[in-house]
Amino acid sequence: MSPLLTLADGASRADSADFWLFLHILGGMATVGALTLCTVSLAGAWKNGSPALTRLGFRALLYGAVPAFLVMRIAGQIVLNKEGLDGDDVDFTWINIGFTVTDMGVLFLIVSTVLVGLAARRTDSTPGPSTGTRISAGLVSLLLVAYLVAVWAMTTKPL
Repeated sequence: MSPLLTLADGASRADSADFWLFLHILGGMATVGALTLCTVSLAGAWKNGSPALTRLGFRALLYGAVPAFLVMRIAGQIVLNKEGLDGDDVDFTWINIGFTVTDMGVLFLIVSTVLVGLAARRTDSTPGPSTGTRISAGLVSLLLVAYLVAVWAMTTKPL
């Protein structure tokens, strides 16, 4: 088999990049899924102050979104390196959108995880959702929208 696979649009991809591209897409899907679960659970916790929903949101971030983000980001960088798209002379909008979302998103992801983790540890003596839960719900919702924009950019590849 040829070292390059010919795609329908005439572009080519090295065989060695296929596995890393698969991991990148899988990590992205898992990240969006975990952020969706977290958003829904934190919105429910905001509405009724449920500590169980706050803990679910924390676990979705800690055990789902953070590891999936790492897989997505590392595999994406490896794909860029293998395809030669990481040089200074390469300037694609979809790559710039992906870098912007992940570079800014990692900060939101860390802050949200810490805040909702602290909120999940709070005592049940205070009724209603904590401020950390509310801030985390907003940050995670914003992050989810940003990742959906990145998914759009990766699939449509605008100029």
